[in-house]
Amino acid sequence: MLRYEIKKVFSKSKNRIAVIVLFVILAITSILTINRVEYVDENGNSSVGISAARDLREAKNQWAGYLTADTLSKVLEENRTINSSKEALSDDITEQNKAYAKKQGIAGIMDVIIYAFSDYRDYNYYVTDQISDDEVGTIYERRISTLKNWLESGEERFTQAEKDFMIQKYKELKTPFYYEYMDGWAALLQNISTFILMLALVIGFLVSGIFSDEFQTKADSIFFSARFGRSKGISAKVGAGFCIATGFYLMFVFLYTFIVLFILGADGANCPIQLDLWRSVYNITFLQAYLFIVLGGYIGTIFAATLGMLASAFTHSTPTAVIVPFIVLCAFPFLSRIITLPGLCSFFPDQLLEIYLDIKEAGLITLGSKVTTIATVIVPVYAVVCLIFQPILYRVYQKVEIK
Repeated sequence: MLRYEIKKVFSKSKNRIAVIVLFVILAITSILTINRVEYVDENGNSSVGISAARDLREAKNQWAGYLTADTLSKVLEENRTINSSKEALSDDITEQNKAYAKKQGIAGIMDVIIYAFSDYRDYNYYVTDQISDDEVGTIYERRISTLKNWLESGEERFTQAEKDFMIQKYKELKTPFYYEYMDGWAALLQNISTFILMLALVIGFLVSGIFSDEFQTKADSIFFSARFGRSKGISAKVGAGFCIATGFYLMFVFLYTFIVLFILGADGANCPIQLDLWRSVYNITFLQAYLFIVLGGYIGTIFAATLGMLASAFTHSTPTAVIVPFIVLCAFPFLSRIITLPGLCSFFPDQLLEIYLDIKEAGLITLGSKVTTIATVIVPVYAVVCLIFQPILYRVYQKVEIK
């Protein structure tokens, strides 16, 4: 019966078209993500794609290794040498691009240095002109001191416990950082939330008719009067919704990840996320951040799809069921901009698809005497809610009365 319910979903032309649309979204999003990685050759010409990623990887991996004081000093010296070259001092854009081409190998390391010597929410490109070789080795200490200065400035309101939490997380970060080409992962993480959102909306569309179709086709009396209609038949519908949501989510996230990393390269998976998100309080690698984002997206997708199926079971209306995931995942973010309860907005289900933003700029919450990040709370909470909703969905449809 489970197989029959799944086949019934894809027997509809509108659902087959939705799958085609999903493949189009996959292609477009993959191209946009791949184009985030750019390489400038020695002649000042820029390019994107496989060759650009390969050349940039080669340039950056020449500096692969731990960012110790000696390495940072060499990077600073290399930067000074390039800045004093005739190409860098020229007013011609092409010549300046040639100078930049020589910097691409150290660009990621220079970003770390600049962030370390800039104010907390600033990026002062010219700060490197004022740094000595002795000072550059203090970037890890400066990361902590910059945070402390910002917290004491009063620009943001945090409780003392939240301040202590952030400082402690900064201190716990393992240093020195290991550096290598990681632009493939950085590009993947920057776009994956958008892709997951579109994927969740299409999945919500696919499962929207599972519980209302019997009423749309006037077959409800036959279904519920059948021997296993109110038992195995309903279980098959619940299972079909879960299998379609899970199967499509895993398949398309895998395809998106495979395409991007196959072209841009999977190097840097174990590099700290702070190489790209300097202020993050999450002491995790790019791979761990990716898994966390995908997990949050999956739970958010299942939650939205389940609500859609509940609406389908309650109202017997497919259009209503289609609208529900859109409201949950798209309308709530707009509501969070105008609502006067920002703390409450942080727990809206759409935040499950925005884990990347929480990793970048963590929202904090105090539970009892413990401070933690909002993402680490909402992921398990909504996971439990999704599990609770499954038997509720079964009971709602089981109690339907035939008119």
